[in-house]
Order: sequence, then C-alpha cells, then structure tokens
Amino acid sequence: MKLSDVLHTSLDCGGKGRCGKCKVYVCGQLSPLTHVEKNLLTQEEIAAGCRLACQAEILGAYTVTAAPKDDLVVQTAFTGDALLSGASGQSSGAIGAAVDIGTTTLAAYWYDLSSGQLIQQKSAANPQRIFGADVISRIERAMAGDLPQLSASLRKGIRSLLPPRFDRLVLTGNTTMLYTLCGYNPKSLAHSPFIADQTFGFEKDAVVLPPCLSAYVGADLATAALAAGLWKNGKPAVTKPTLLLDAGTNGEMLLAAGGHLFGCSTAAGPAFEGSQISCGLPSVPGAISQVAADFSYETIGAVPAKGYCGSGILDMTARLLDAQALDETGFLKEWPEQASALPQLTQKDIREIQLAKSAIAAGCEALMHAAGVSELDTIYLAGGFGSHLSPESARRIGLIPASKKTTALGNAAGFGAAMLLLDPALLDDLLSMQSRFELVKLASDPVFTDAFMRHMYFPQQ
Repeated sequence: MKLSDVLHTSLDCGGKGRCGKCKVYVCGQLSPLTHVEKNLLTQEEIAAGCRLACQAEILGAYTVTAAPKDDLVVQTAFTGDALLSGASGQSSGAIGAAVDIGTTTLAAYWYDLSSGQLIQQKSAANPQRIFGADVISRIERAMAGDLPQLSASLRKGIRSLLPPRFDRLVLTGNTTMLYTLCGYNPKSLAHSPFIADQTFGFEKDAVVLPPCLSAYVGADLATAALAAGLWKNGKPAVTKPTLLLDAGTNGEMLLAAGGHLFGCSTAAGPAFEGSQISCGLPSVPGAISQVAADFSYETIGAVPAKGYCGSGILDMTARLLDAQALDETGFLKEWPEQASALPQLTQKDIREIQLAKSAIAAGCEALMHAAGVSELDTIYLAGGFGSHLSPESARRIGLIPASKKTTALGNAAGFGAAMLLLDPALLDDLLSMQSRFELVKLASDPVFTDAFMRHMYFPQQ
C-alpha cells in the first residue's frame, strides 16, 4: 500500500510522480526511493526524509512528520432566509436537488419543487481527486481495479451535499463521471473507436441521469446547452453561429450553426484547473485570480498570495506576453521586475499552458470548419474556469476565437440540471439533442492536427 492511499492525498498527475505536490516528510519502514523521486526531490529534501506519497510503499511501522496540506474549501451559500433543517425541512413543498459532477468540483442545488425557489447550494472538491486530476487518470485507475473505490468515493461526496430528504434528484456530469458513479467499466471509453456503450438518458426511482452526447461530450454539456438556450423543442434554438465552451480539464464544446449541433472534446489537461503548474492552486483563499496590466493582483479571500488559480494563470500569461517577457514561441525570457512580488511561473508551466490552450483553440477551429463557419456571433463560456476568466486575456493568449459577443454563464451544467429538475419534460428535449448531435472526431481530423501545431504559438501583439 502506498502512503497516498493512507493519507488520502490529492494526486494531480494520477500518481505518476510528475507534479511533485504530494511531498511528505516521513520516517520508518518504507520502500527505497524510486528513480522518479530521485529525479524530482532535491538532496536536501531527501536528507530530511521527504518522499512522494504516490511513490512510497509502506513496508511496516512509519511516522509522518509533515504531510501535504489539503486546501479543500467547502463553500455554502443560501438564497434568502430559506434553510433546510431536520427531516421535513422548512420548504412548503417537495424538495429536489440537482448535482453537477465535475471532474474537479461537485456542485449541488436544492430546490422547492412546488415554487421553483432555490433553497441552498453547496460545492466541494470531487473526492475522486485522490485517483488523479483528469478523466484519463481515473479511467486508468478504474481499469486497474479501483472502480469500486472510485464509485464509493463519488457517491459519498454527492451524499454529503444532498438535503436530508428529497423527492427528485438530477445528476449530470461528463461521461466518465457518470460511468464511475454507476460502477460501469469504462473500457469502451479508453480504446478506439471511443464509443460509449452506455449513454444514460433515463429516470429511475426519481433519480434522473441526463443523456451523454458521446464518450467525451457528456451529459454536463447537454444540460449546459439547455441553460445556454441552444436547444428547444427538439431542435437548435439559435439562428447565428453560437459556441458553447467548457474549458475545464476536458475542453468540451458545442457549436450551433445552420440548424445543426456539432460537438467535440479535446484533452486540455488540468493546467487551467491549477494542476501540473508549479504554483497552481484550485479556487481557494490565497489563489491569485486576477492580474492587471501593471501586475497588481487580486486573490480569492483577499489574503496573501499562495499561487494562481486558472483565471490568474491566464491573466499572468497575457501580462507576460504584453511585457515581452514571453515570446510567441513560449520562451520565457526573464521574469519582469514589476512582477517580482508574484509567484513565478516556470518554463515547464508555460509549456503546460501552451498545450492546454492549443488543444482548446484547435478544437474550436475544427468545429467551425466542420460546420462551415468562418466567424462566430456568440461564445458562451461555461464551468468554473470559463466563468471567471477574462475574455481579453483568453484572446490575448489565443485560447478562444474572435466573436461579436462573449458571455460567461457560470455553472451552466448545474443550471441546466436544475431546469431539468423543475421541468421533467426537458428530458425528451435532451434525448432529441442526443439523437441529432454530430460528433467531430478530432483524433482523425487533419484540420485539428494542423491547428494544434499552429496554436502552440502565442498570438503576436
């Protein structure tokens, strides 16, 4: 058994020893240092008893002297004075809950089903994070025998966010999250031709699982499309090219154009979630969320800076480009003197950012090509990162294409799930969306391949 299993350590890189964020100081009977640890840890750290929890095997008695801190913050917000308490609650009618199962974050919304009033909302980190930061890591762990643990941890995390009693529950999420929630083997998601053998889209015992559109365009994007107003009465509801983008760990996107709905998903990686970035953080107090042109900054909670969350990473990259400290190839020349008070991004961090932004930008370009669209009228940004990023910074680094309007929707997947909670007939709309959805397969798309290489460069000023 590894130390990470006992300490319930977050493994951003899936336990492969790449991110170095599971450092722990320990003494006792442990396996010898692995080559991964020898390469990543300094001689001073090794001498002090530092190990990577994902690499160290427990062989006998041991003592942990300093473990990684868990920055998980559970945020709870209330609407008005309504608050559930006790088995019957304080709501006048039946109670329902909608939950968005994000790869990084769980978000739950409680509603009075008779009045449609939002009663309470809660969020917490997805407890599956100990198995890896992205869906690929979790698929690998599930296929390696950890599916029961993945399922149990996710169910426990969801239950902790639900009201004491409820009459109806909607659970949305990407395809991998719904697979692991239900305990389905994700083998079909891991191998070509990457076709989901379970696409959900049903209600059972007052629990609704919206339909997934493909193996990597999940139910979360389908419910987000409801919230964005892309689909109504069984057909696209917008007349001008409109892009819905969730630029999270998986860059999922839908393009409504010409009476059709095109979609794709690209593996952006967790860089914009703060993972695999040396000074990256989730959205916790102390995370830099905004960086201005003069390198002044704001942190979540207005407390001293500890690192960058996704929106801060995006802003900082744009500011480095503007200051010509970063060139179009991604070469980090030097850290600007006026930014000396900010945590420093490394050259490796910049490469991670380039890979993430290139994957998303190339996916958008491939989708527009498939739809025969040369320009966009509207871009809707969904998800935690998408809703807090600066559109100006996103365009400065080449993350999103040009459009006449760019609008942040917040947690569109969760809001769409709430719409389905309050109007069960919308399940038929989602099923019609599923039947008319056109998947753009990026793996075999030469447009995507060419665009990915081009978008590795940052736009020149």
